[in-house]
Amino acid sequence: MAISSANMSMECETENGFRKRSVCIIGAGMSGLVATKYLLNLKMNPVVFEVKQGIGGVWRETFGCTRLQTPRHEYQFTDFPWPDHITAQHPAHYEVMDYFESYAMHFGLLDHIHFNTKVVEIRYIGKEYCESSLEHAGLWSKNGGPYADSVVWDVGVQKINGESIEWHRFDFLVLCIGKYGDLPQIPSFPPNKGPEVFQGKVLHTMDYARLDEKSAYELIKGKRVVVIGYQKSALDFAVECAEANRGEDGHPCTVVFRRAHWGLISYELYGLPIQLFYNTRFAQFLLERPAQGFLQSVLSRLFRPLRWAIFRFFELYLCWKLPLRKYGVVPDQSFVEELSACTVSTYHGDLFSRADEGSILFRKSPNWGFSSKGVVLNDGTEVEADLVVFGTGFDAEKKLKSLLPGPFAGVLEDSAGIIPLYRGLIHPHIPHMAILGYSESLSNVYSSEMRSRWLSHFLSSKFVLPSMKEMLTDTDNHYKHWKRISPFYWKSCHGAFHIWDNDNLCRDMGWNPMRKKNWFYEFFAPYSNLDYREM
Repeated sequence: MAISSANMSMECETENGFRKRSVCIIGAGMSGLVATKYLLNLKMNPVVFEVKQGIGGVWRETFGCTRLQTPRHEYQFTDFPWPDHITAQHPAHYEVMDYFESYAMHFGLLDHIHFNTKVVEIRYIGKEYCESSLEHAGLWSKNGGPYADSVVWDVGVQKINGESIEWHRFDFLVLCIGKYGDLPQIPSFPPNKGPEVFQGKVLHTMDYARLDEKSAYELIKGKRVVVIGYQKSALDFAVECAEANRGEDGHPCTVVFRRAHWGLISYELYGLPIQLFYNTRFAQFLLERPAQGFLQSVLSRLFRPLRWAIFRFFELYLCWKLPLRKYGVVPDQSFVEELSACTVSTYHGDLFSRADEGSILFRKSPNWGFSSKGVVLNDGTEVEADLVVFGTGFDAEKKLKSLLPGPFAGVLEDSAGIIPLYRGLIHPHIPHMAILGYSESLSNVYSSEMRSRWLSHFLSSKFVLPSMKEMLTDTDNHYKHWKRISPFYWKSCHGAFHIWDNDNLCRDMGWNPMRKKNWFYEFFAPYSNLDYREM
């Protein structure tokens, strides 16, 4: 298909005799919004494609009971505070959406977003791909800069309910398609043990979140419901199911899970902010870090008993504060292992009160399958059900692969199944592209805004990338280290080291990584996104 004349003129637009660089952002969730804002700060004119009819990403389609699991003050943009009338520590989902919409309107982002527009294909039209050479990231410009000599990406888009495909050309792509949505992660089953033998209804929490309020209520009201999983979406759904089935005619919701995970219900410990235990330089200094020097290695080993004692105390506090032992949901793994893997979440405030009244049941089972009447656990117990809901997460890797051209989809993951992202957003093997929002931290606004700043500095040529070999060595060292300290590490997570990680980003941008006003605060006060406001 031919590229429209409008897009050809965009490619040839010049300023002061030089061709202006064109950047495409795919996705208008939180990461896409903050990336757009920082590129507009550069006087660039990014083109944003969003398949949905509005901004917000997964926040547009979620459960009625969903609240922000990060404390409000840790989930805010550095230059756009929450409005004064929002006082809850964990705002409701519609308040988060209002916050995003206000942010987009305040900075004039909506004029740059093409809604109801699906990216159906991406084509690489730059240098020939050479898989046999280690330096085929020489597909990046020779000097480590962000752009090639000419445009390198063709992006085909299609309007929802439209038939024709429009093609646009860009110098750089920023993928902000998120990790939590679109492609559900469904467990596999042996023959005659899968959903096909079940006489009831089976769906994923993603499907439930897309229902309107009335349809969602009618689906679960008066039903015997089993939810599979123990992460945030599974437990939030269990609370919503329990709410709909309270009363004499209701049935309890049964949560079936293989592994329990640590969760929080408050961000205070005896009146102190729990960030003091993991979100200060001193706290993170106690942990081993990738590529640490000799002195840091010696000190981290010496402090190992103190580190163990701190996190063990934290685990005992959670077991005392919450009825984890009562319901058999004490995790087998340590808190620091889950912190390093970004699998610590916040329990819904009503989760255990609903369990106390019998509206939620917990059943741990390492293996399970379907029967015609419900779910059969590892011990042979059959849990009868009318509805089984998978709260088993999403396939973010498959989602990325579905967008990338063939050669690049094949090198997205390394041999260990990890996506290597230098500085949390640059894939060494995929040139002139950034993947924003895939790498996680304790607050995803925190992570995405910091990396958007870094990306804006990179796109304005304030620094260059190291060699392909150096980037691969860096990411390999990081992931080997994180995998060693947390056997549950399977994704790009900077939860236990985000201050140190931000130090690297600051140095790249020419910033002083020490952001506090004096040495005491620098080492013992919790860090937040607001510490990285531009000075």
